[in-house]
Amino acid sequence: MGATRNVMLNELPIRGISYNPVAASGGTGAITLVASDSGVIFVNKYVTGATTYTLPAVDSCEGKWFWFYNAQTSYGIVVTCTTADAGLMIGGGQETYDKMTSAATVGECGIVFSDGDYFYFYSVYGTWTAGT
Repeated sequence: MGATRNVMLNELPIRGISYNPVAASGGTGAITLVASDSGVIFVNKYVTGATTYTLPAVDSCEGKWFWFYNAQTSYGIVVTCTTADAGLMIGGGQETYDKMTSAATVGECGIVFSDGDYFYFYSVYGTWTAGT
């Protein structure tokens, strides 16, 4: 028999799509997520500045995942931890950072998932830069 594993992300069901439109249609440059947003694809069309998505507290996100998609060429997307979780994101060639920033390119997308101790960023497409 094979090893028994604690599999947190089983089948990755997509719960829905959250669309952030241009400012004239009610879009915003700052979106704070909650743990129940897990399984949602966040599509960004906001073109007044970079849109910052702030992740929920890492200890509330075991087995949770969030997908980000840039659908415009004016500004990028910033995916960041809360201040309390600074340094708890892994990916982009870095072990302890606070945020990932995309370039302003249509189609750039990335997935963040968590084990409840850290956030892990997986770049699906595009140029993402790790930062603090």
